[in-house]
Amino acid sequence: MIRITGGEFRGMTLTTPRGHGTRPATARVREWLFDILGPPRGLTVIDLFAGTGAVGIEALSRGAESALFVENWGPALTCLQANLEKTRCTERSEIVRLDVARAAKTLARNRRRFDLGFCDPPYSYRNLDTLLEESVLELIVPGGTLVVEHRGDPPLVPLGREPDRERTFGDTVLSVWSDLEPRGIDTDPPGSEKEPYREG
Repeated sequence: MIRITGGEFRGMTLTTPRGHGTRPATARVREWLFDILGPPRGLTVIDLFAGTGAVGIEALSRGAESALFVENWGPALTCLQANLEKTRCTERSEIVRLDVARAAKTLARNRRRFDLGFCDPPYSYRNLDTLLEESVLELIVPGGTLVVEHRGDPPLVPLGREPDRERTFGDTVLSVWSDLEPRGIDTDPPGSEKEPYREG
């Protein structure tokens, strides 16, 4: 059973698919993450390999302005939509129904940028460093934060940069990169309009 650990929806349970098709971030992981990051008030969040949406919804519960969820597995999408409706977060949320690598490249081309990124791929996912370097890092605003949940072997060192913080929870490692430098397309100047992006 997955419960929100803090904020407006604290204690609320989330729907999860049957079986082992997803691996939602545990309450312990989410509590540690937001303890070190602080309240995400007013931040924009992207939740990659979102699954049930536990991390993105936790961020919304704790004050994030909006969250974009990337997921393409049917049962997880059904649960994610139900969880957003249950928490009444649909108006502050967007779901992209695509493979993460394709979604990240498309979002980057559409000049979408986020203050906080969370990436939780399957432990079997290959070339995670390449995914981060070639597309995911371009989705984070200059000075933003990227968090990756992974198995920890081999260690992640995208662009040769070691994590600023790292914590191990059993078989899970949580790596945090803060104050990221600009990557890819320049961010839009103040007052400019971004091309809207919708998928699915």
